[in-house]
Order: sequence, then structure tokens, then C-alpha cells
Amino acid sequence: MTATRQATILLGAALLTAAAPGGATSRNQGGEPEPRQSVSVGTPFNGSLIRGEVLPARGSGYRMMQTTRERRARFGVSELVRLVQQSAHRVQRRIPGSMLMVGDLSARRGGPIPHHASHQNGRDVDFAFYMVDRGGAPATAETFVPFDGNGYSVEPPMEYRFDTARNWALVEALLESEAAQVQWIFVADHLRTLLLAHAEESGAGRRALGRARQVLRQPSTRGHWDHFHVRIYCPDGSETRCLDIGPRWAWTR
Repeated sequence: MTATRQATILLGAALLTAAAPGGATSRNQGGEPEPRQSVSVGTPFNGSLIRGEVLPARGSGYRMMQTTRERRARFGVSELVRLVQQSAHRVQRRIPGSMLMVGDLSARRGGPIPHHASHQNGRDVDFAFYMVDRGGAPATAETFVPFDGNGYSVEPPMEYRFDTARNWALVEALLESEAAQVQWIFVADHLRTLLLAHAEESGAGRRALGRARQVLRQPSTRGHWDHFHVRIYCPDGSETRCLDIGPRWAWTR
């Protein structure tokens, strides 16, 4: 980030804070209250969150993990909160009985949180993988469960199977959502392979496949073999305060 760009972002954050001290609702020229809007500032690795929106602990098709509730890492920009709610609901409607376990978002005012280098400005969220038990029934856990290249859990060993159908349904729901624009879905390469193979075999559309090939990405050699990490682009209208890192996909608005 250039010094000029960083200064512009910080100035925008300062002006927002001054305009609405203590989080008070600002007013328009006619004196009417304006909607409270969440604002993502800076980058996921060096940022903050203004008027972050809290994700309810439970909703249609999802439940927040206990560790996230304890860390109070349940805040994000409004667009991210809507994305979580909408996507979980769509998967549940498509495959009844689905329950998405939601991990960390961001702290109330953003900034660093334990166990994360990113998640600092309200645009990141972690999801546990959908999985089934040995009998094929949907299963959930309060911790992230790692899976190998054959789709079996590593810890606990062979206890669960990676539910490829529901996990692909989640990827599709995230990419088709009108709530937010997804930039990345971080996941280990061997699980990306399982997801794309299932999508091709099940007749997924070319558009969904093409987008998934771009956004599904292993971020490091360690990978994300125990959870999805989803990142959205800066919301519309926040260009002077929020900074995207990496490519802008041609199919995003």
C-alpha cells in the first residue's frame, strides 16, 4: 500500500468516527436519521471495523461454534453477515438437515484476534466443513475436523467423511449470493480436487465451475484442510477506506 493510499484510508476512518461519536446515528440534510452502516477499514491483515454487525449465534441452517462465542469474534460488515445467513439457509433448503458450523469473523472493532493473521476488518469468516458419520448421517463438531485426500477425517481418525455434496452446495451458494462478492474461499488443494470433481460429475453449470476454479485456493503449504476461510471484497462505497488485496475477478461487479 502506498503512503498516500494508507493516509486516505486512515483519514476516511477518522472522518467517519468524528461524524458519529460513540456510534451514534448520523443525520442527513433534512435532519432525518440515516441508516447505521458498517465500514471495513484497511486490509484483512491490518485493519479495523466501524459499527460492525453481530452475527446471531443461531439462524436458519447455521450455528456459531462455542469458541467463536467465547472469543466474541462474531462481527463483520453487514454484507458478510447477510452472506453467512443467506448461504446457510440456501444449503439447508436444498439439502434438508444441513447445519453449518460457523467459526470466527472479526472482533467488534476489528483489529488482531487470537489464532488469525487476517480477520481484522470484517470481511473474513471461517466455516467448519459439512461432514457425515460412519453411518452416513449428518454430523457436527465444536472443533474444526481435518480431512485427507480420500475425504476421511484425520483427527478423530476415520470417524467422519467429508460431505462433498453439501460442501459443494455451500460453495455454489456463496458464489451465487447477492449479499456480497466473494474473492476467495481458502481450502486445501486435495479438498478442492474433491469438490471440483463432484461438481463436474453432478452436472454443475459452467459458470459455477469456472468461478469455483478461481476462488477455491490453498493459501499456503499448510493449507486449510479443516475448514473453509471465506473472504469478500470491500463493499460498494467503501473504496476510500477499504483496500482489497489480490485479483478482482471479471465476473464480479
